[in-house]
Amino acid sequence: MTALTGRPQGRLIAQSVGGSAASDAGLRNESRVMGALTFRLPRASSALATPVALGAATFPSFLPQQSIALGILGALSFLVVLGLTRRIAGPRQRFTGRTHHLAVGLGGALTAYIAVLSVSTQNGMRARIGMDALSLSDIGVAAATTLAIVGFVRGVRWAWRRRARVSRRLVAVVAGLSLLSFAPSAQADAGTVAPASDQVLLTASPVGAVRAYAGMADSADSATRARIAVERLVAAGGLTRKHLLVAIPTGSGWVNPAFVEGTERRFGADVATVSMQYDTRPSWVAFLVNRDGAIDGASALLEAVAAEVATLPEPKQPQVHVVGESLGATAGLAALRDPAAADVRDVVCSTFWLGIPGGDGRTGLPRETIAANADDPVVHASPSMLFTPTGEGRPWLPVVSFVHAGADFVESLAVPAGSGHRYGSDQPERLQTCD
Repeated sequence: MTALTGRPQGRLIAQSVGGSAASDAGLRNESRVMGALTFRLPRASSALATPVALGAATFPSFLPQQSIALGILGALSFLVVLGLTRRIAGPRQRFTGRTHHLAVGLGGALTAYIAVLSVSTQNGMRARIGMDALSLSDIGVAAATTLAIVGFVRGVRWAWRRRARVSRRLVAVVAGLSLLSFAPSAQADAGTVAPASDQVLLTASPVGAVRAYAGMADSADSATRARIAVERLVAAGGLTRKHLLVAIPTGSGWVNPAFVEGTERRFGADVATVSMQYDTRPSWVAFLVNRDGAIDGASALLEAVAAEVATLPEPKQPQVHVVGESLGATAGLAALRDPAAADVRDVVCSTFWLGIPGGDGRTGLPRETIAANADDPVVHASPSMLFTPTGEGRPWLPVVSFVHAGADFVESLAVPAGSGHRYGSDQPERLQTCD
């Protein structure tokens, strides 16, 4: 009987042992799977830092950001915030189990909330200035840009840590591609005179007004170039018009076509506009490296115009209006403030300054007008924004607002007229006359 029952019992025990072993193996496998899943979850500190990084990247500034700019700001914010978080939190995982899961869930919920709030805020800013709302493709481009930059930086850091194993050929290829990416911009800045489609004074006026312009190709000397511009003005009959607009251009020689067209709409054919290029570089570059050249160019043009106007009998002299925008305003202000410019000031009827960098500037002459859009970062932003608010009731965070203002500088022309650093054709209605 014992023998008969021993086998089944033995088999039962074996099955039990085998089942237990299989169960233990299954538990171990499940533990490995759960461990792998837990390992793939972000750290609690990273999860909680993510909404902070997103909030900093999308913090409202002067202007709504374009998708690429949002992506770049996002990448910068994530790299800095998450990098600081890891340094502060250290390499050890401080939260585990349920606490870890709760932290990750909270971070995800806050990130989703801030994402929705940021899109709503950006769309509100866009609606106020007449821009289209962010589309899904815009958001996708911003996210893709952020991921691409973060991935690139992390890849560079990975390669640097393993630089002994990285092929020198790979480094050469990356360097070559980087140089090629800058080649188009270098070629774009190589021209000396803006094409006719970009320079309104090189095209005919639709109302019969006079337009005269001299570019860098006409002469390397500013005094000679100013004389050529005035000769073209005289030859076209510009001094026979009632109003003479002396436009001090931006760094690249650009004159705002909206202002010229608005002036001609107001005065018709009874206005002449003259201008002269003093640099080929973008305005912000010329502002940094050739501000004296801009002032010299403005002085040369104003002196040439004043000398020619002074040759006419006073009753036949046109009303001279000096207009400067951006760096042109800075240069025009400095030229008229010069004590040696007394003869120039004597023939000036009025001045009009648009978007003065830094927002500060007057000549003290009568009939002086200053225009500044409330959201123009070129006018209102300053280095003090690093640690102090602007005092204009604008949202502000230390460092963050300063970085956003820098991005706004780049985007200041990518907005509709009447916003940012763009001034529309309605501005000439404010030009004061001597009537």
